[in-house]
This record gives sequence, C-alpha cells and structure tokens, in this order.
Amino acid sequence: MEILAVIPARAGSKSVPHKNIREIGGKPMLAHSIDHAKASTYINRVIVSTDSKDYAEIAKEYGAEVPFLRPAEYATDTALDYDVFYHALTWLKENDHYIPDVVVQLRPTYPIRRSADIDNMVELLLKHPEADSVRSMTKATEIPYKMWLLKDISTKNEEKDHQILKDEKSEVAGQIIPLMKDIPECYNMPRQQLPTVYYQNACIDVFRPEVVLEKHSMSGDCILGYEMRENYDIDTEEDFERVIRAMK
Repeated sequence: MEILAVIPARAGSKSVPHKNIREIGGKPMLAHSIDHAKASTYINRVIVSTDSKDYAEIAKEYGAEVPFLRPAEYATDTALDYDVFYHALTWLKENDHYIPDVVVQLRPTYPIRRSADIDNMVELLLKHPEADSVRSMTKATEIPYKMWLLKDISTKNEEKDHQILKDEKSEVAGQIIPLMKDIPECYNMPRQQLPTVYYQNACIDVFRPEVVLEKHSMSGDCILGYEMRENYDIDTEEDFERVIRAMK
C-alpha cells in the first residue's frame, strides 16, 4: 500500500519571515515534519512541495523528495491547500505514474508531533471505507455558542451586514447576531450544558487522493475526527517561544 506524506512549505510568510526553515530544536522547522513522516510505520514516501530552491535543498538534506518546484500561483498568501495538493498529485500521476492509496498532510509549522498519531489516523481511515478523510482535532477553549456576528445598523445596504464597526476610539458598535442558532438562546446557557466543541489543530490531515482529484476538495463528504490534547502550530513569534518552552 502506498502512503504518501506531503509537506507544503512555501517560502513566503508575512507573520514570521521564512518560518518554515527557521531553526527550532536544533534544525530547520520543516525538518521536524520530515522526521515525523519517516518515523511513521505506514508512510513510505515523503515529498516537500515548495516554491523555493533553497527550501528544496534543505528538504533533500533531511531525507525528503522534492520532485518539482511548486508554481508561483500556488505559493501565494491566498493559495488554498486544495491548489497545492491538486498540483502535487496531478504532477505525480502524470510524471511518475504514481497514485498513492492514502495521502497525509503534515504542515511544517508543527515541530512537535507524535508519529503514533499519524499511524492511528491512517488506520482509522483504512478501517472506514465510507470515510473520505480524517482530521486532527483539539477541544476548543472558546465555544461558538457564546459568539456573535456584528451587523451594521447605520446602513440599509445588506452587503454591509456583519461588518465590524469602529469609531474613532476603535470601539466596536452595532447590533449583534448569535453565531449559533440550533439551540435557542444558547448564549444565555451555562457552558456546561452546551455541546463540547472541537477545532482542527492543523497537525495532521489524512485523506484519499480521489477526494482531491475527483471531488475537488481537501476533506470530502465524510470526515472523521481524531482528538489530540495539544496544539503546537506556529504562526507568530509568541508561538515560537511557547513551542521552544514545550521542547525543553
């Protein structure tokens, strides 16, 4: 069985410049995800999708393949995961005549990750042929049942509904609308009586290639969740410091 890991590592990053190759724990950031993939029982091919020749050389140094450079249009701030994976899987199909049975996405911004979780998620997908994908989840600390949208009450233009209004002091004003409406007045209920909510922690995504190639999606219709306790995704300088402390 062919289990492919793809690590998407573009060069551009506005929040933390070149964070995908910034050193953490004694090696470039993306090298940790390569190590995680290589330590998996199931993954038998590891590819880094990058638009940078420098990143490609680093990836190869740590044992990943870089069979192509990602086109610039798929390496922008607005490029979707779908664009990146459709390009990668199409390239591999057309040039290597290679179609994996399962694809694993390992984001390079996650330097702390258990390879056992990768294997557990691959097994979960294989045990459920009706499922299209598995996503790693963490219990949310803030719950959407007590969240609101803001509606602009100073205009009748419906296109401006839900815009955030700010006065000169940057204070927010406007009519608020509950985000969740499946439970009446859930925002007035004790949180203990509300459903447990999870968010995707960006650690691991496992899916079948036809989800991307045929359904033109990254998740498909039937998505399974895999609960984790931690979230070590790095997006800011504060995240770097937090993860460094965790590594120590």
